[in-house]
Amino acid sequence: MKKYLFLCIVALLIGASGCLDADPSSENGTVVNVQDMQQIDQALVSGPVFVSMGFASCPACKIMKPTIEEISQEYTGKATIMYIDTRESPQVARGFNVYSVPDMFVILNNDSEGYLYMASDGNITRNRDIARFIGVTDKETLLKTLDMAIASRNNQ
Repeated sequence: MKKYLFLCIVALLIGASGCLDADPSSENGTVVNVQDMQQIDQALVSGPVFVSMGFASCPACKIMKPTIEEISQEYTGKATIMYIDTRESPQVARGFNVYSVPDMFVILNNDSEGYLYMASDGNITRNRDIARFIGVTDKETLLKTLDMAIASRNNQ
C-alpha cells in the first residue's frame, strides 16, 4: 500500500512539474492565474488579455467567477483570460493600483510607455481607471469590450 501511494505521489509530482513552464494562454479554455507581470507581457504577444482581479472570499468575485470562466471557454484562441488573486500576488495587484474588487480590464497591447487598455466605449487609453470595470459587471459589457480589443488587434 505504501509503495502504491509513493508511486502515485511521484506520478503526481512529475505531472505537475510540466505545468510550471506552461505557456500562459487560455488556448485550453482555462483562466490563467497570474503570479508576475511577465506572464501578462508574454500573453500579449498572442493577442489581447482580459484581466480579472479579486480574492477567494470576496462575495462579488464569487459572483463573477462563473462569468469569467465562461468567457475563457468562449474566447479560446482569441484572447487570454487571466486572474490575479490580490492576496496571493499583492505585488502584481499593486502594479495596477487596485483599491476595490472585483476589478476587471482588457489590455490591448503594450509598448515602451506601458499598457494600452480598451475602454468600454471603444477608445484606447493608457489610463486604466477609464478602462476598468469594478464590481459585478454584466457579461455582455465585458464581451463587447473584449471584442473591440480583438478587432483592434486584428486591424494592426
